[in-house]
Amino acid sequence: MKNKIFFFSIVGLLLFSSSFAQQLHLDSLDLRIHNVLKDFEIPGLSIGIVRNDSILFSKGYGNLEIHKEKKVDENTIFGIGSISKSFTALTLGILVDEGKIDWDDKVKKYLPYFELYTPYVSDNFTIRDLLTHRSGLKDVSGGTLWYHSDYSREEIIKRLKYLEPVTTYREKPAYQNVMYVVASEIVKKASGMSWDDFLKDRVFDRLKMNTSTSLSTEREESKNLAQPHIWNEDFKKTAIIQEKGDNLAPGGFIYSSASDMSNYMRLLLNNGVIDKDTIVSPKIINEIFKPQIIYANGGIFKNEFSSYGFGWWLTPVNGHKVIEHSGGIDGMSAQLVMVKDMNVGFVILTNTSKEPATFVLRALLLEEFLEESLPDNFYERVKEWRGNYINEQKESSKNVMKIANTEPSLAINEYAGKYADKMYGDILINKINDGELEISFSHTKIFRGKLKHWHFDTFKIDWHDIRVPDGFLTFNFNFKREIVGFSIDQENLLDVDFGELKI
Repeated sequence: MKNKIFFFSIVGLLLFSSSFAQQLHLDSLDLRIHNVLKDFEIPGLSIGIVRNDSILFSKGYGNLEIHKEKKVDENTIFGIGSISKSFTALTLGILVDEGKIDWDDKVKKYLPYFELYTPYVSDNFTIRDLLTHRSGLKDVSGGTLWYHSDYSREEIIKRLKYLEPVTTYREKPAYQNVMYVVASEIVKKASGMSWDDFLKDRVFDRLKMNTSTSLSTEREESKNLAQPHIWNEDFKKTAIIQEKGDNLAPGGFIYSSASDMSNYMRLLLNNGVIDKDTIVSPKIINEIFKPQIIYANGGIFKNEFSSYGFGWWLTPVNGHKVIEHSGGIDGMSAQLVMVKDMNVGFVILTNTSKEPATFVLRALLLEEFLEESLPDNFYERVKEWRGNYINEQKESSKNVMKIANTEPSLAINEYAGKYADKMYGDILINKINDGELEISFSHTKIFRGKLKHWHFDTFKIDWHDIRVPDGFLTFNFNFKREIVGFSIDQENLLDVDFGELKI
């Protein structure tokens, strides 16, 4: 833990240097990036740097897929994760500019079927609320609705009414993905075209972001697509199947390249204009970058004055406003950072997750811009933290308590049946062999695995997909010893909390 605190605090301190260096030392940067690839086992990455409406640096490193020869370049497309949220905010801003919507319009004006748990909140929820994480729900609520599921965006929205809030509406922020799905459907309603088509026509095409897409079918057609990588059970990097993610594209599944994202930064840093083409007015850019809700100490690189705008983290530092967002999906991670008054920004895209590499690269890039250097031992301490983390993860998997010599209360076949959660839908438990059960979520193929008796009425879940770590399922009974449901004790996945399910 001390190593982790050291890592995050030192990187954060970089923001407090007083001025940018006059020059980017590209040779030094190039060498250090190669070291990061090797030391943090990064299969591939791409970086873009802009300043004063020019692309200073755009380059790829490593490979599209581990153990394969094809190289990453500046046009390789990666998942940008939650940086996608800023594009949804921009599409809404274009419609505000045209007078078709207003930031403070009620959501129900466009989506009459929109419902949250409390009728008052449903009736008064605004577009501004959608973008600023103040719904009252817990962090990343509703993840089981979209993660690898076959639910459409509209179907996801119609199931939000079952999510119970944990705080009062607008009381304090809690980060959300699903509200950006709602926002995208407002774009669809107000524009008369799908959010994906609107995004392509009004943003991607005009910014010459020719490799960027929100659609998995287009993404998969690319011959320059980075493959995602995660740790396997032996903590070795392995490539995984690219997930579709179309239902959450407005909140986390746009794919883009360093070259395309550099044009995006040019637009934002130049107040909505690129190559003399006005995409959106400066008034809209100012509103997007305006603090909408205080998000004090909302994570690394934040401070007590940090806030959230429309799809952007905003942090004041020594008279400057740092505008940024990170992004992460299975096997991909990204960072985008801008300092608008200095007219500078950079993007980092990688095809691996659960690594500190993007944060290290963020620190190294800032070091190139800032006059003060990182501490001499910074890099080694991060490597040490990473090694300790991996060892802790290996040990934790070995130390799960199991009470020996216990039996389940019922015969195995009596646990089989159709169970349901009001929000998610049906979850099936079937007997597949003598003494074996299998769990499967009706709308999510990735949530399928064998149940192996652990102790009493608890079973270990051996999920078939490598992306889902093993968990535990415990059957619940009434006073008649009849099964009334079950609970899942499962390590949370990427923005998926199984604890929200009430089965």
